[in-house]
Amino acid sequence: MQIRELMTSNPAACVPTDSCATALELMGRRACGFLPVVDTQAIKRVVGVVTDRDIALRLGQMDLPASQVTVASCMTSNPKTTTPETELEEAAKVMEGAAVHRLPVIADGRLVGILSLKDIALAARKQWAYSGPHVAERQMTEIIEAIAAAQLPRKA
Repeated sequence: MQIRELMTSNPAACVPTDSCATALELMGRRACGFLPVVDTQAIKRVVGVVTDRDIALRLGQMDLPASQVTVASCMTSNPKTTTPETELEEAAKVMEGAAVHRLPVIADGRLVGILSLKDIALAARKQWAYSGPHVAERQMTEIIEAIAAAQLPRKA
């Protein structure tokens, strides 16, 4: 199964110079806790990702209002990505290895979607509902469990 079949297309994104308040507002409107960070809204080359948790931790450290802190100061630069043509198993290995629950999906250097653990779980649910349990169910369960349990080593 290719990522194009699972991903959320045309995701919202922010730019590094946006304020954290702007990013949080966008997350609230989209009911999500994750945004890709792109160089410009026109070009949409992914330069980072930011989560609501990243913003909360950074704001706690800086003791400044969200309107005075840029996304660039709390984003993760050069995130792992995938393509629409990538097979699910390969993308899942990337997610597990990086201990992330979401991957920006890139085509021709531009952001075209997001693959999330939720997308994988929803696809699995649909597949099982229509085709009944079989080997794919076990594989999907193993993929979801591996990604959800993955953790990066803690820094000393």
